[in-house]
Amino acid sequence: EGEIESGPNRYAYTNLLHAISQSRIAGGTLLAEGLVQRMDNRSRQMNDESIRPDTHAYTTLIQIFSGSGQPDAVQRAQKWFRQMENQYEEGDSLSKPNKVTYTALINCWRRSDREDAGEEADKILTMMESKAKDGDLDLRPDAFVYASVIDTWARSNSREKAVRAWNIYQRMKQQYSNGNMESRPNNVIITSTIKACGYTRGGREDKHKALKVLLECMAELKTKKYITPTPLTYRALLNAAQALVIDDSKRRPISATIFETCCRKGQLDNTVLESLQKVQPELYVKLPESIPSKWKQNVVEERPRY
Repeated sequence: EGEIESGPNRYAYTNLLHAISQSRIAGGTLLAEGLVQRMDNRSRQMNDESIRPDTHAYTTLIQIFSGSGQPDAVQRAQKWFRQMENQYEEGDSLSKPNKVTYTALINCWRRSDREDAGEEADKILTMMESKAKDGDLDLRPDAFVYASVIDTWARSNSREKAVRAWNIYQRMKQQYSNGNMESRPNNVIITSTIKACGYTRGGREDKHKALKVLLECMAELKTKKYITPTPLTYRALLNAAQALVIDDSKRRPISATIFETCCRKGQLDNTVLESLQKVQPELYVKLPESIPSKWKQNVVEERPRY
């Protein structure tokens, strides 16, 4: 008499959180918050540590916020993240945020459309780098983390988005040089940086800075063997050049270099041809009627996403 009835354990609750994450149901964030709070309440009432929310449960909750599209998602995710940090600092090892937790929080900022999203994502990355440097090697940022922060800058309204994205890319390379193999740059990272250049808005000086970064990216593609560009990379380069260089005569040699490199690498597909036709039609009309097979020999068809 007076005993609290047993119920779902942590595993069952976390499975429910995963189901909510996959379903994207209306009101899913409230339902998920309620489940995590219930886990905590039942754990305290029953004095049962096996029910208490752990890193996995909290991280899944933050991932649910990340995919919710709700305007207050990032603030609510931040609240739970701070709770994890506070509990861990008080000695609760089950609440320690891990790399997946940090990545989920960065993705909340990436999808937030907030003016300060780039800065906030950058701060989280800096925190991870600092903790890893102090000995917590589990928090060493990997390519996914750097990609998310660069994409956050690319999506932002900052006039310095290209420069800031390039700085993140340089930090990533430094990590790789220092032995963090998980931070090896790749074509997704460099393409996101290129897009940050092309999305730059502002005055002449802003676009001039973005153009300098774009040219640095082009040089990077030529010198770094660990980056394998795809048609998407060259398409992004052509589109960025058009956005940043209004004068057609000044843009033409840049576009020609991009296109020639694409053909030499065997990465020419119809999407690159369409971009060339839009960006530099006078170059497009000079192409041979039959495209040489070696210009497209390394193109890998993208699998459809379901």
